[in-house]
Amino acid sequence: MTRITLIDPQTAGISGDMLLAALIDAGADVKQIQRVLDLIPPHYTKCKKIRLQFTEVKRHGFRAGAVDLAITEDEGETDAHGFLQAAERIAEASQISQEATTLVTKSLERLVGVESRLHGISPNEAHLHEAGSADTLADVFGVATACDLLGVFDGEVYSTPIAVGGGVLSFSHGTVSAPAPAVLEIARERMVPIHGGPENVELATPTGITILANLAHKFVENYPGMVPEAIGHGAGKRELNTAPNLLRVVIGRGIELTLNEDTVNIFETNLDDLPGEVLGHALQQILDAGAKDAWITPAQFKKNRPGQVLHVMCDPADAERLASITMKETGTLGVRYQQWNRFKLQREIRKLTVEIERRKLDVRVKFARDNSGRIINMKPEFEDIQAIAKELSIPARKVAEIVQREAQRTVPE
Repeated sequence: MTRITLIDPQTAGISGDMLLAALIDAGADVKQIQRVLDLIPPHYTKCKKIRLQFTEVKRHGFRAGAVDLAITEDEGETDAHGFLQAAERIAEASQISQEATTLVTKSLERLVGVESRLHGISPNEAHLHEAGSADTLADVFGVATACDLLGVFDGEVYSTPIAVGGGVLSFSHGTVSAPAPAVLEIARERMVPIHGGPENVELATPTGITILANLAHKFVENYPGMVPEAIGHGAGKRELNTAPNLLRVVIGRGIELTLNEDTVNIFETNLDDLPGEVLGHALQQILDAGAKDAWITPAQFKKNRPGQVLHVMCDPADAERLASITMKETGTLGVRYQQWNRFKLQREIRKLTVEIERRKLDVRVKFARDNSGRIINMKPEFEDIQAIAKELSIPARKVAEIVQREAQRTVPE
């Protein structure tokens, strides 16, 4: 069974300490994480002392884990190059896994790279403010170590879209709109889905989003098929008005599905003043443009006017383009849409040679298989059946029966 980790920041965002707290709450050992954090002061001279404290708190009545880092360090800016070198020394001394080391390295390099780009300087010239603190090192090394302890790197990591809050926030460079410039830049670079709210406060930090961007393999709207085995909640520092300030982590094993899953968009529009010829033409144009399917159902609208509802199924990436074609062809002023999850079989078309009336003829046959490769269904392409029936002057039903028998005989399970 595949190990799956789901990180869920869609309601209250993410920070490094929230993610660390959630992983500890899910079962990561605080003492072993502290052993790694103890290596920060000897290799990062700006930091004199660091202590991780894990407690249980409540947010909107829900219990959660919270971490507090008691850090003694020198104030002032940090040289980015020296900061990254210190991280390399800490990783080497800690003997964390290669996957954990990669997470640390990529996360810190991303923070330095974003800082330098935002200020228009090279990474070697960059000086870090908040990002160069021992707190950042503790968050990144703490999360990497916790992932090692929980076996997160042994499987797939998913994340829901990140709530980034709103309003304005103040830091070393002044007052800016939320999300922080670094958060927005990381989301752009790594194609991380974000959304505003639910409140006008900062909900996503640069450290939190960069760790997640380098940890998650895929961002999903819905939870993947899994059996939960461990659940952790990491609390943010403040209480929110409308939602618990919690980051959720769910660790478990994947469900071995015999079917494939995918997502399609369904959009539709009401039509009550379109001639049948024009509607038929529009339907064909939509199908020719790449829709997975399109169909028409009769309906009755206000004032008892009869009409039709045009439905279109398509890939989410094609939805806007096909909706535009629909509006252009039908003259409708808009379409409504929704997203559906589907289970489906794998599909394959093979060309089989069959003997009918002492003639060898080629017929395309569509095979449907589950994920184990087992054939669930097979069906000849009817256009080929029609062509053979016409050519040999025999019923299409008879041709279909012969092809079906031959397909079952020659194609192994």
